[in-house]
Amino acid sequence: MNRTTRLIISAALVLGAGYGSYLAARGARKPFSPDAPGYRRLGPVTARVLIVEFSDFECPACRIAEPPLRGLMKLYDGKVRLVFKHFPLERVHRWARPAAVAAECAGRQGRFWPYHRLLYERQNKWTGVSTPEAAFTAYAKELRLDENAWAACREDPAVNAAVSADAEDARRAWVSSTPTFFINGKRFVGAKDLSERGVPFIDKELNK
Repeated sequence: MNRTTRLIISAALVLGAGYGSYLAARGARKPFSPDAPGYRRLGPVTARVLIVEFSDFECPACRIAEPPLRGLMKLYDGKVRLVFKHFPLERVHRWARPAAVAAECAGRQGRFWPYHRLLYERQNKWTGVSTPEAAFTAYAKELRLDENAWAACREDPAVNAAVSADAEDARRAWVSSTPTFFINGKRFVGAKDLSERGVPFIDKELNK
């Protein structure tokens, strides 16, 4: 193989890698499981539009994205299905995984979404503290969970494994920030992207 041929092949490999990164940034489909336990799903199974959200309870941008996401679900009531997946960014959010585990265990008592709402609405009360335990327990009391079952659930290795499985799905899909949404496989990042590009995309999908 002469030098010119090697240069051509090297250039092709570099361009191919660059194009792969471009596709990832533009929302190309990547293999990850769009499934989650029933308590982390909203909307009919027959919906033509599936939104998979990767989120972190300690992430301020995720909290900001919640109102527009709720508005979107209301706007397309019955036409859109939402699946929530955990992606705690543990290098920057030290309480993100404990919050995910607490919400998971609330979910096992059928109260995932109310617990999810409290974590985001009161995010500034439990982040940045020496321990969030008092807040997490207070939310469990407020929602009238079986506290003994909830506490035992939080010690269950299978719950941590479920959070880790979601995080692995996020990495497989090249998710690097939260919140990231996949709408019928297309990537949207953050509240602004969801509102400005996501809504027209959903309309387009529903009009196919």
